[in-house]
Amino acid sequence: MFIYNTAQKGVTDSLDTLLKTISIDAIPDLKENGFMEAKDVSSELIEEFGITPLYVKIFYYDKIKNKIIKETLSHSRKSYIFDIPLNVEQDLYNVNYFDKDIYRVSSIILLEDEKTKVIFQLSTTKVVDSPYLNQILTSLLIANPIILILMLFIVNVLINTTLKPVKKVVEDVHSISTKSLTSRITTEKIPTEIEELVKTFNQLLENLEEAFNRISSFSSDASHELKTPLTVIRGEVEVALRQERTSSEYKEILEDVLSETVRVQETIEQLFLLTKKDTNELKANFREVYLDEIVLDCVSQIEKFATKRTVNIKIKEIIPATIFANETLLKIAIDNILRNAITYSKGSSEVYISESDNNLEYLLTIEDNGNGISQDDLPFIFERFYRTDKARSRQQGGTGLGLAIVKMILDLHNYKIDVQSILNEGTKVIIKIPKILDE
Repeated sequence: MFIYNTAQKGVTDSLDTLLKTISIDAIPDLKENGFMEAKDVSSELIEEFGITPLYVKIFYYDKIKNKIIKETLSHSRKSYIFDIPLNVEQDLYNVNYFDKDIYRVSSIILLEDEKTKVIFQLSTTKVVDSPYLNQILTSLLIANPIILILMLFIVNVLINTTLKPVKKVVEDVHSISTKSLTSRITTEKIPTEIEELVKTFNQLLENLEEAFNRISSFSSDASHELKTPLTVIRGEVEVALRQERTSSEYKEILEDVLSETVRVQETIEQLFLLTKKDTNELKANFREVYLDEIVLDCVSQIEKFATKRTVNIKIKEIIPATIFANETLLKIAIDNILRNAITYSKGSSEVYISESDNNLEYLLTIEDNGNGISQDDLPFIFERFYRTDKARSRQQGGTGLGLAIVKMILDLHNYKIDVQSILNEGTKVIIKIPKILDE
């Protein structure tokens, strides 16, 4: 419509220019002949310019009397065409144009002297059925749908090309389930606009996989580890209910049930601790603490347990040391190492504790002269539920989780642990703690 209206305006402008040219062409005749009849002027102009129909009206206006003294019209039946405002104040040769039904009308002052103004008006039909306009209209009616279809096709191709990586990402996402959490969305041939989104989603998958694995591990670990003590508890109760027993027998059974119940409680607490691995919750409350005070607190809390086992804890050397740690978690790790050393020590033996340092780190050493660990078992001692002597561990109340928790806590702190052991001679555990840089 814009193109057609522009073309139509151009045709109208051309018509206006022609009307002005025809009007000015009449100036010499008007000057030479004075008063002229509109019919004569119309005939001459039609013959000269070949434009038809062409209607002419001439006003002779008396400037002194301020009135029209004569007017002449080429076609009396077309007088209504010239029913337009008459502006006698307009400048010489300045043309005004008007639309009257299907006609285009021009009005111009061609001559002016001291007494008279000659106002010359022309009219012809507007070009509404021009071959030029018809051709443009036909071309547009044919071209517009073709262009529109072509544009839609191009846009569709561009959209599909642009969204193809997005569709691929969506398909990859739909293909991922709890059984395929290890899958990741590839970033190859991915536009930079969505590459960051894909990386974020992969990170989300990694977090989900880690959380899902922790939940799965907790479920399997709980099922594995709680099965035996619950079976023991059930067996003890069933045995007790088969017949009447003495008070001492009931007491003995209840002590066994209590022991297994405590073991179940400890196992659940340790399993919950392991499921929180690598979470911000465990990393909270890291601050500067005194290693020597933590060691002394751990020794004080475990001395009763050592006494029952007829094991003596000896502190060989301790030095003041400030470290960056979560005090509660570090106490759990040290307590588990001490408890293992006491549990697997021989009766009437010693567990030695010492602190030392070098240029880069503090060394906390816990050493016993107990059962020791074979070289075949050493690589696996930090795995969950791994026991070097399964029968003995169960009799002594072990859950198989202590060293796994120790490793998790020390990894969380970026501490290293070194275990040296000789079977039937003893074990030495060294915890390597980095020094605070500004010390």
